Formats: sequence, structure tokens, C-alpha cells
Amino acid sequence: MSKGNIVVLALIIVVFGFGLWVLLPLQGERLGRTGLHLGLDLVGGVHLVYEADFKDVDPDDQSAVMERALITIQNRIDKYGVAEPVIQQVGNDRIMVQLPGFTDIDAAKSLVQQTGFLEFREVEFKPDGNPATLADYLGQTDLQFYETGDIDDRVFVGQNDLGKDETYGFLKYEDGAYHFEDAAGNTVAADALSAYGASVAWVKARGDSGTPLTGDLLADAYLTTTQSGQLQIAIEWDDTGTVIFDQIAARLYDPLGTSGAYTLKHVLGIFLDNTLLSAPKVNSSKFEGKGVISGSFTLAEAEELTNLLKSGSLPMPLKQPPLFEEKVSATLGARFVEMSWLAGLIGIILVMVFMLAYYRLPGLVASLALVFYGVIMLTLFKLIPVTLSLAGIGGFIVSIGMAVDANVLIFERLKEELRSGRTLGAAIETGFKRAWSAIWDSNVTTVIVCIILYWLGSSIVASAPVMGFALTLGIGVVVSMFTAVVVTRTLLRFVIHGGMVRHLAWFNVYRGKQ
Repeated sequence: MSKGNIVVLALIIVVFGFGLWVLLPLQGERLGRTGLHLGLDLVGGVHLVYEADFKDVDPDDQSAVMERALITIQNRIDKYGVAEPVIQQVGNDRIMVQLPGFTDIDAAKSLVQQTGFLEFREVEFKPDGNPATLADYLGQTDLQFYETGDIDDRVFVGQNDLGKDETYGFLKYEDGAYHFEDAAGNTVAADALSAYGASVAWVKARGDSGTPLTGDLLADAYLTTTQSGQLQIAIEWDDTGTVIFDQIAARLYDPLGTSGAYTLKHVLGIFLDNTLLSAPKVNSSKFEGKGVISGSFTLAEAEELTNLLKSGSLPMPLKQPPLFEEKVSATLGARFVEMSWLAGLIGIILVMVFMLAYYRLPGLVASLALVFYGVIMLTLFKLIPVTLSLAGIGGFIVSIGMAVDANVLIFERLKEELRSGRTLGAAIETGFKRAWSAIWDSNVTTVIVCIILYWLGSSIVASAPVMGFALTLGIGVVVSMFTAVVVTRTLLRFVIHGGMVRHLAWFNVYRGKQ
């Protein structure tokens, strides 16, 4: 046996060992390593379908807006730590979100629906120096703004029974008229908000040019802690945000605030989706693009807020409730997993039994190569990674048949060469050489079909199962060519040239028989 064949055999053993190390465990977690990535239909999770609200979007911009929405949702979910989510556009105005392993459907909807719109506001003051309140506006018959330079909407914030800031109402301008809304955003009569009259009016904080300061001007956001260990969120502005923020800070800063007293005249309110997160006093007239959001955050709240700020706001709202929402049972998913693995195991065993019965020694070699093939396939699924759904496992099982198909072509040519009188060594080499063209043609055509299926699944029918089937089958075809041409040939050379086999009966070949 040549040194080259020994080297190849050694490499095959090393690759097989590495594959086993990467592959185990198949499920769960062990020694810091996790199992295979399983899809929604196998591990359970949440399936949501939303319809985009394009009423304020130019028709020519809808395609670009949908792309931005998909990226925003993808970034938001990735930062949240959901394993292998599926976020796809369905049709022209729908977004499908699948979150495998996510058990709380309400939390999932909140994560997707949250617009994450961050804006900065300041308190509106009356001519007498007191803050404007909701009662001041409710008592007007002819609407007059106290901040005449800002005729945009107002957010009214008061304190609840626990002493925490809470938004109680809005004054909004729509369709050429102003109206009041309650905390849920529903249009209401003025007297419906009379109980919250003490709520303070907040207007948008704007730069000298009139541009409002919003989260769209943020460059980054990340968690930090104070010296006392309190959580806070550090924010950094882009070039435009840096200028606007410093202009606002210069206006709100109190250079004579020697007493350090906290007054609403010198604070900047940080609002997320009209909820006041924090209202820190402006302690400097210039920040040069950096600041912090402080408050009584838990770690989970701080991480979620940071995620929302970094992923940005959705470019358009999503209609509520979702068009479709479903929670797939993890118990049902576990049953699917067991049945899928059982189907795969039965398929491999039946193929091995057939190969051993019909081809004998070559069948045994092909079975060993098939074990190698299975390990390498599952290892690639883990490394890429590939999210295995029922359709994906179906593609993997079909690829097992493809893997054996190449060996069948080779072994039939091998038997023909042996019957014609060639030696074992010569028959093996000639059989592989003459079978190669048929193997190449059949596998290349299958790969082309897989590429077409994947393209259809991703861009036309938006079907994750079609994509999963095409991907696993395509990878399987490529790996099967390697195992048939390299692994099977190397093992046969090892057996033949090692002198372990001398009789043609081991190949189910008898001279003189056709």
C-alpha cells in the first residue's frame, strides 16, 4: 500500500475524530457545547405574521422600507439572544417571524412590535414661569400654545400612586386639527382626562435649526455602571446629533445653579415610545457627542433598552394584532425530533443491510463510508450552522440515498472489471475512473436543482421548509461525492493492498458469470 494512501487514510480518521468532537452532544448542552440547531417545528417556539402599515409611506419607498424593517427586527432579535430566528418578507406587506425555543408569545410580540422610538423632550413653561400642565390645555376653548415656537404634539406626564412618572395623555395634530388622546393613544374627549390635570406638558427638544433630537441620530449605545455599581446606558451621537445635543444642552444648562437644586427648567426628558425613562438635569453646556441614560434599571430592563436603542426604530408601524400568531408546543416538537431521528436511523440501517447483502465486502466499506458521511454532514450542520426542520431532515435522509447511489455505480463497474479478468487492484482503479463521469453528471444536476429550489424558497414563495430541504440536500450531494470517491476508494485500497482479501467471492463476483 502506498504512503500516499496511508496519509489519506490517516487524514480521514483525523477528520472523523474531529467531526465526532464537534458533533457531540446532538442535543442539549455538555461541557459548554450545545446541540444541533433545531427549527420551530422540532423544538417548539413562536410563529408570528405581521402586516405592515404603509399609510404614511410613499408607494415608491415601500420596498426599501420593508428591507429596513427586516434588518431592524433581525438585529433586535439577534441582540436579544434568540437562536436561529427566521425573519422573512411574505408578499409585499407581510413579515413572518419564527423564534425557535421562545416560550413566551407575549414577550415575543413585544420584542417584534416595539418601535423603540427614542426622543428627547423638555418641559413647556408658561409666561409666569410655571410648567404648563394638562389642566391648562383642557381649560382652553381656543387652543393657544405657551411655547409658540413649537406647535407640535405634547406629551403629558404625571406621577402615579407609587411616585413614578407615567404618561397620562397626549395633545396631537392630525388631519388639520388638534385632539386629545389617552395613554393608550385612543382619541378621547377633553373631560376624560380631567383627573390627570396636574400632568406636565413636554415638547420636543430641538436644535437651533428646529431639528428634533431623536434616537435616529444615535451612533451607539452600551451598558456601563457607575462607581457605586448602578446600571446606566452610555450613548454616543453621530455628527448631526452631537451638534443638536450640545445646542440643547447650552440652552438648558443653568450656569448659576450653585445650589445644585433639581428643577424642571433645566432637565432633558428621555422618552421611549412616549414613556419617560429619565429626566436628568443638564450639568454641562457641552457634551461633545457622549452622554448617559440613568435610572432604576434592572439588568434585564437595561439590556432590553440598550438593544432597542442600538437596533433603532421600525421605519413603519406593524398593524395590531398580528395576522397570525401560534405557539408551537415544545412537547410536540420533542416528538417530532424523536420520530425524525428514528426515521433517519432506520433508513441508514436498511441501506447498510442492502449493501452488505448485495456487494459483500464493498458493501461493508460503503457502510463505513456512510457512517463517515453521516458524521461529517451533521458536523457541517453544526458549524455552518444549519437550522434543521422536518423538511431539512427530510433532505438529509434523501441525501443518504444519493450517497449510496455513487457507490452503487462504482461497485457495478468494479464487478464488470473483475469478471473481465482484471486483478483486484486494477479493477478498483478502473472501476472508479469509469464511474466518475456518471457520478459527476448525476450529482451536478441535483446540485443545480437544489440551487433553484433554494432561490425559489427565499425569493418567490418565502418558504423556510423549501429552503431547508434544498440546503441539506445540496450539502449532502457534495459531501457524498467526497465520501464515494475519496473515502470508499481509500478504504478499498487499504483492504486490497493490505492482503486482507484474496477471493473474488468477497465481492460477490464469480469468474465466468455475467
